[in-house]
Amino acid sequence: MAGENNKMASAAEAPPRLRAAAAPPDHLTAPSLATPFKLDEGYSDETKGQLERDLSDPPSNDVMTLPDWLLAHSETDRAELAYSLLRTLRHSTLNAIVDRVAPLLHMDFVLKLPPEITSEIFSYLDSRTLLTASLSSRSWRNRIFDSRLWRDLYIDEGWRVNIDAVRAFEDEHSNLNLASPQSRKSRLRHADTDDGEPKQKKRVPPTWLDSRDQGLLDEAQRVAGEADPEGDHLMSDASNQLPGSGDRNGSQSETSSVMKSNGNSPYTPRSSPISSPSASTILLRMPNGTAKINWLYLYRQRRRLEENWAKGRYTNFQLPHRSHMDECHLDYVYAIQFSGRWLVSGSRDRSLRVWDMHTQRLRYPPLMGHSQSVLCLQCDPSPEEDIVISGGGDKKVIVWRLSTGEKIQEIAPAHDDSVLNLRFDKRFLVTSSKDKLIKVWNRQLLLPTSKDYPQIHHGIGVTYPSYIVDTNQLPSPLLEAEIAANHIQTLAPYHLLMTLAGHGTAVNAIQMNENEIVSVSGDRLIKIWNLHNGTCKRTLIGHEKGIACVQSDGRRIVSGSNDNTVRIFDHASSAEVATLRGHKNLVRTVQAVFGDPPGAEETMRLEALAVDNRFFDAQRSGASVDLGPRAMRRAGHHQNTSGSRHPRDIKALGAQIPPGGGGSRWARIVSGSYDESVVIWKKDKKGQWVVSQKLSQRAAADSAATPTTNREARHRASAALARAAAAAAAAQGVDQNAPGQRRHQIHRTPSSRVFKVQFDARKIVCASEDPLIVGWDFAGPDEDLMEVSRFFTDV
Repeated sequence: MAGENNKMASAAEAPPRLRAAAAPPDHLTAPSLATPFKLDEGYSDETKGQLERDLSDPPSNDVMTLPDWLLAHSETDRAELAYSLLRTLRHSTLNAIVDRVAPLLHMDFVLKLPPEITSEIFSYLDSRTLLTASLSSRSWRNRIFDSRLWRDLYIDEGWRVNIDAVRAFEDEHSNLNLASPQSRKSRLRHADTDDGEPKQKKRVPPTWLDSRDQGLLDEAQRVAGEADPEGDHLMSDASNQLPGSGDRNGSQSETSSVMKSNGNSPYTPRSSPISSPSASTILLRMPNGTAKINWLYLYRQRRRLEENWAKGRYTNFQLPHRSHMDECHLDYVYAIQFSGRWLVSGSRDRSLRVWDMHTQRLRYPPLMGHSQSVLCLQCDPSPEEDIVISGGGDKKVIVWRLSTGEKIQEIAPAHDDSVLNLRFDKRFLVTSSKDKLIKVWNRQLLLPTSKDYPQIHHGIGVTYPSYIVDTNQLPSPLLEAEIAANHIQTLAPYHLLMTLAGHGTAVNAIQMNENEIVSVSGDRLIKIWNLHNGTCKRTLIGHEKGIACVQSDGRRIVSGSNDNTVRIFDHASSAEVATLRGHKNLVRTVQAVFGDPPGAEETMRLEALAVDNRFFDAQRSGASVDLGPRAMRRAGHHQNTSGSRHPRDIKALGAQIPPGGGGSRWARIVSGSYDESVVIWKKDKKGQWVVSQKLSQRAAADSAATPTTNREARHRASAALARAAAAAAAAQGVDQNAPGQRRHQIHRTPSSRVFKVQFDARKIVCASEDPLIVGWDFAGPDEDLMEVSRFFTDV
């Protein structure tokens, strides 16, 4: 033993000679350590590495103290000596050393970097990667479960949030002591600065999450509420005894107790692999007592809701409630609109009815003011507006107070024929009619100096009343003098500003989008108008028959037609980018949401440019890509126009959006048709539109109540209609639709041609020839989804 100690001392005194004498054969020599490998820790070169810090730190009790003369040697010499020593050890000892050295070779950046930097790093990952990464360690889990990170991820999915409802909910619970005695704790470093608008940020493209990912979301929600000793702040979850829980349960009892999944098979939400979490996790409580919404919880619940849409899991409901069928409309329901708790419907029975969707009852007696069918309406329940505006076959437009049912104003006649559609914002009311005209009215007191005062256009297609002056022809001092002398009229609300002419037949539908009007007609044309001067900016052609409905979001125009198709057009270039075929009759109503994520406009422009370039490359290679549709069919190729990007399927070039219209993976279109169906369209993994669900109004009505109840309701509605028609005929006030009424009297059970559908993040509501209004609730009867749905808006 003494001899071995002497040898070690000699080796320590003269390490170069020891290395030379003990050098192994060439094939056993370790790689040179002259240039040691250094881990990039994300800092500058001046920062000490982990090994350097360990050497400079005071030695711990379980580490041998090295003499100064040994540490005085260069790092290269020390490395060679260490390697020589290691070669003298057994494998088991080497393995133990490797286990001790391994932590020195790796750095957990989550522990080393500031939270702001790690949050920025994680923000570039999609939810699937984040949930997988959260399994790495407790520190990663804590940082990944930061509520602000999931708020940004929620918005980046293209989902929207009702930020007013979120803030009101937080304020309501901030001063309440809702923490349960056995409170679980969760971490949130800073108070969220909630913003419902998307923020620009580059992200890794998201991928589909499978059922395994949903399990990770479940696990994430479970552990997010556990004790977290490493968090910067500690918060306790709010109690699940939230105010209004009784109302939620009561609301559930008003709907059908049977949930449907992929057709008519009963579905129990708890049987789903997606387990339902405790309602207490909806809130996170800060140390100062304020409450914040848990965005991880919101994200998870929104994913569950979207899965219900994808798999056809819903509960049917009807208006009125089956116990109060005497409140039902007496004839066709042509128009509906709902917002929050209230739904307004207009019918061929000449009435408007305002429904409380929580109780499925009328808010007050029907509004009677039209002498013929109520064909269109729009409502705004906000406190500053609180109005409903309706138009009918009697050529009238009537303004009502939504909260009371009071008639505020009547424009009679607004047109020379039936008012088919109307739209309004805070500035203008726009109406369209069977008389082929579009009219624009002011909604506020309007001075000639106002920016909303009409800008006279000297050309065809637009006319102005005599009291509208061309303010551009008057110098400012003269204009002010004329106003002061009352020579120029100040316009009270609901004065006609301009009349737009250009369609060849009835203008069936219109949409307002900022400073534009989009109109469609039986003449197969879509027209875009300037709202301020009435000029026609563009005309879009594509449908083969008359167009019945339209929607525009400023990037796309979606329309439904008598050619049985739904078509999507690029707003900027007028190019048709998709044709959806799935109906067998007139598409009467359509609504679409595309859920554009942040930065979508530039992304879609580049995608569209890539499609064009691929087309030109195929053309230069000699491929048959520039043939017309008929020539393509003769050649044996049927174009896929539902969003395919294959060069042979491209219908137009130069668009600013890609085939299919772009949008997020959660994009959705719902269309209703005279074939008595409601179709939910979604995108497949290739980005092409496919039929996700085909719903039946009649089946929904039968599911929402017992068949006997509905038959009795329809019989009462038909009998009441017959009495009303007889009374009207006796008074010589027969409706122009009297032939239809006679048919309705003959066929006691109404058909279910769909006139109007509307949907939000949670439900679809449908109006048809049936006096019953029916709906599909994709949250019910799951109480957790019903609770959080108030915070969700369209994608």
